[in-house]
Amino acid sequence: MGMSKSVWGRDGGTHAMSQRFFNVMLCFWTAVGIASSAVAASVSLTWTLGWGLLLGTFAIAVIGILIALRSDEPIISLLGYAMVTIPFGLMLGPLVGATATAVVIKAFFITTAMVVVLGVMGALIPKSLESWAPYLFGGLCLLILGLLFVPLAAAFGLPVEGALTWMDWAGIVLFGFYVIFDLNRAQRVQRTHDNAIDCALAVYLDFVNIFIRVLALSDD
Repeated sequence: MGMSKSVWGRDGGTHAMSQRFFNVMLCFWTAVGIASSAVAASVSLTWTLGWGLLLGTFAIAVIGILIALRSDEPIISLLGYAMVTIPFGLMLGPLVGATATAVVIKAFFITTAMVVVLGVMGALIPKSLESWAPYLFGGLCLLILGLLFVPLAAAFGLPVEGALTWMDWAGIVLFGFYVIFDLNRAQRVQRTHDNAIDCALAVYLDFVNIFIRVLALSDD
């Protein structure tokens, strides 16, 4: 999901770096976040994905995002980042464990290819895409409302299988646009290590949201 505008607007410190090195650090920390989630997922493969795990990991992740948002120090932002990637990995573990290994690998490579291609597109677009922000946020709100509505509809016996498939596709499209948007906006922040970590967190969240949906569609 998109990050708060305050993160992208602040200077993040005084140690600026070149655009190329900033992008290298952004990619590096994004990869570190994905790797840490993979390690955490390997721990929770056999866990039961209940409401306790979902709510607990989500709460820790939200706190982690807030820590990263408010920090101008790379070490503190990394702590917040870890509080997002590790709980998300623990949450993904049971989903991955219930899915064939070949399907997981396929979903991972499809997601990686999408994020790389769309991210490069976003970084190379010369003009700012800030005007996309309200539309992307509106789409995110609609997707969240849909995710809340579907379980209620299922509880009343309404068929929701087709709706879930459509929502997965909608989520892939939405977060695909978020990848373009976030990488485009990352080219316009002050080039500091702290901001590279914050931008990596945004791209990581895009990656995870796409991966979950690609995995669900690949397992159908």
